[in-house]
Amino acid sequence: MRTLSQILVDSNSYLDLDAVLPTGDDLNVRVNYAHQAVREWADSYRWKALTTPLTTLATAGTISLPSNFKELETIPVDVNGNRYTEILPKDRIYKDSSDKYSYIVGNEASGFILYANSLASLATLSIVYQRSPSNMATLSDVCEVPDDMYVVQKVISLVLQSRSDERFPLIEADAQRRLANMIGREMVQTPGGDMKMRKVGSATWRIGKQRG
Repeated sequence: MRTLSQILVDSNSYLDLDAVLPTGDDLNVRVNYAHQAVREWADSYRWKALTTPLTTLATAGTISLPSNFKELETIPVDVNGNRYTEILPKDRIYKDSSDKYSYIVGNEASGFILYANSLASLATLSIVYQRSPSNMATLSDVCEVPDDMYVVQKVISLVLQSRSDERFPLIEADAQRRLANMIGREMVQTPGGDMKMRKVGSATWRIGKQRG
């Protein structure tokens, strides 16, 4: 996996025919473009690389979620195996006071809070969530995108677009192809798991015999 510095050197090799780190305003602009590319990647799919488990104590049935929280990936579960299915906050009026469910309020600026109804105070709750990607705050930070050449191509594409360079559509198309390939690989079931597809509905039946 490349660092931010290596990504910028690779992009500079194409843009300015010089395999060195850009400087000055060029450096600042291209760092920003790299961050844009990573955010676009993160928003395009639910990535395994951003899957994050969390086990925490709930205070009065509430949990302050981490600052990098994006969305729940699984149903929250307590230590007794009780499941707290997420609902929309406005739908809680349709629930009984003893029902076990959860909902999330807040935003990226003020933070998110998860409410788990009928969860005992100081009970342990386990969740799995999608987090926001790392911002690559320094040039030595490693890029989280599985195909980091996607970020290289996006940086080049954005620079070419800003220059009204006729090569922009070609480079952008290559970046989007790489993004589509990453999504395709992500959709494949875990290689080390059971690759058989479970049959449902009419596919589970043979004449005179039901299949398991």
